[in-house]
Amino acid sequence: MAVLIIDPSVEAKIRAHNPPLTGDEVREVVLYDRKAQAGWEDHPEHGHRLVVQGQTYAGRRLIAYLLPANEGDPEEGTFVLKTAIAEPAG
Repeated sequence: MAVLIIDPSVEAKIRAHNPPLTGDEVREVVLYDRKAQAGWEDHPEHGHRLVVQGQTYAGRRLIAYLLPANEGDPEEGTFVLKTAIAEPAG
């Protein structure tokens, strides 16, 4: 993955979650976490999407849901964040 696009409306949505997330935290995991796990998922409502689970440098675990920016070439490397969810601190 080379590029992650985060629309301002999606950034606002993930900041409103409980616990909140930032786009920078999602980028840390999606682009830089070497231990992150990623795989394609076929969801009945949301369709074919990439799911990434990992941990920020500060230790926050999260899951991100992405779509390829170019649906005709999902391996091209540019993805769009649809949403992300942090695990509650515990």
